[in-house]
Amino acid sequence: VNSGPRGPRGSPPPPLHAVLALAIGCPCGRRAGVSPSAMADPSVEELLERLKKSLVAATALLGETPANWENKCEDAFSKFRLTVVHLRKERAALDTIEDKNGAWRFICKFGKTRPFLHDRCNEVLKILMTSDLWLQAFAQAGFRPNDLPPAVADEFDKRLREAIPDDELPPVPPPRERPAELARGDAGPSVSTAFRPANMAVVVQRCTTAKILVDERMQMWGEIGRGLVISVSFSKGATQDAVQHAARFLLTARLSMRSERARASAGGTNSAESVVSLCKVGEEQGILLMPQASLCSELGKDNIGLQYSHGCPETQASALYKAFIAAFRSSAAELIGTAAPAKELRVVACNFSGRQSMEMTSDGPFMMPSISESTAPAAANLENRARDASRQTASE
Repeated sequence: VNSGPRGPRGSPPPPLHAVLALAIGCPCGRRAGVSPSAMADPSVEELLERLKKSLVAATALLGETPANWENKCEDAFSKFRLTVVHLRKERAALDTIEDKNGAWRFICKFGKTRPFLHDRCNEVLKILMTSDLWLQAFAQAGFRPNDLPPAVADEFDKRLREAIPDDELPPVPPPRERPAELARGDAGPSVSTAFRPANMAVVVQRCTTAKILVDERMQMWGEIGRGLVISVSFSKGATQDAVQHAARFLLTARLSMRSERARASAGGTNSAESVVSLCKVGEEQGILLMPQASLCSELGKDNIGLQYSHGCPETQASALYKAFIAAFRSSAAELIGTAAPAKELRVVACNFSGRQSMEMTSDGPFMMPSISESTAPAAANLENRARDASRQTASE
């Protein structure tokens, strides 16, 4: 250990046993010259300052243009969420935040415009709902539990009624008095069964190249370069509206990345960007679509074999899949436009029936499962297997 690089004053680094001893509270660590503060977690005061700073940045986005909101809201929420999670056991510190109203406006708008990130939104909500002061601020801001992700709405409503008697709850405001973030057209569609998307399961993977068999008899393959490989399944109750909104979300969510050369010219940034935004600046992007019924399956009795009791009938599923493909093409043309240096999005899809064969080179270990509430029980095993991979996007 002592043969490593020396510090700025020529002193050798502390021996490994001293560092380990400090970690378990042994005084020999202090004798070795290791400062406890150097290894300590941030203090509550430091975390609180970070939370205030992240909240200022988040609320500033509420008055931004729709394009700026789309580009920046996920970073803002990530920083806000991280500090809230670190302070989850410090309710008194969380209660000192003054702009609770602004925080709720940001959280509710984020939940409505980012339904595929509801799990992370729910994590924040379950922490804040433990505080009566935060619940009171939520009601005073004119929000109601149905403004929140459906998976947490009932639990939140129960806590709200525990913290605030019914006769003290403000009346539900008429639509014209709703908070601006939910009333404005640029806030995105409401979280309805048509947008969540209801009764759909989607898995997204980044790729640098991918190809899929589109005609088995003719041995024809469809190929894309950098972009997204999207597997989809439909369960009972899926609708055409849900398919349209899902396609639009996947095009505008920050899921893809620039090429290595473009990243280098942009200063080496590894930030994720949406397919639409990349196409607009002239980056080649592609979407490869394939049906995968197993996403809505569940283990059979004795954990042997798969059951497909949640899947919608094959004829309906085929029609929804075709609508999904068409929605990507029409929405991409609308959102990207033709102004230079924009490039057209390449959309490739295999047939709904028949043998599926695909080759893909992934762009790093990224996979994002998105499961709606109605299909979550059936897809629990898939979600658990993909949880670690999806956590990687927390830093993005």
